[in-house]
Amino acid sequence: MLFFYFIDFEFSFETEVLKKGIRTIELVIFLLPSALAFSVVKDVLFDLNYKKYKIQYCVGPIKFGKWKKLPEIEYVSVFKQPLANGNFVFEANLWYSTNKHFNIFESELKNPVFLLGKNVAKALNVDLLDATVPNDYKWIEIEN
Repeated sequence: MLFFYFIDFEFSFETEVLKKGIRTIELVIFLLPSALAFSVVKDVLFDLNYKKYKIQYCVGPIKFGKWKKLPEIEYVSVFKQPLANGNFVFEANLWYSTNKHFNIFESELKNPVFLLGKNVAKALNVDLLDATVPNDYKWIEIEN
């Protein structure tokens, strides 16, 4: 939009030229929030050594977010999640405050998700819930 504005730019105080410039600027102002909304990427970063996390929003190279103390994690779960199209993915979650969780990883392959869940459970010194087989949940104790 700005490209077209400056390509067709002519310096004048004529009413029609001014109206055209104002309409172009109005269009840019109207479309910019929508473009930004579709450009925002949300990431959740974890520092398990210091038990902190950060919800980070990125728009291009600009990043926003603040490190916070990780809540008391109760356990890590790895489970099979069905999708609307009939396929499925495996997900790893960190559970805290009884029913709240962070989704930390998902993949169509079980082994990478399970390995990550096991390593995170070990780092946080919590148990791992293996729910990769529906209705056959198993608690796995992680030894440090």
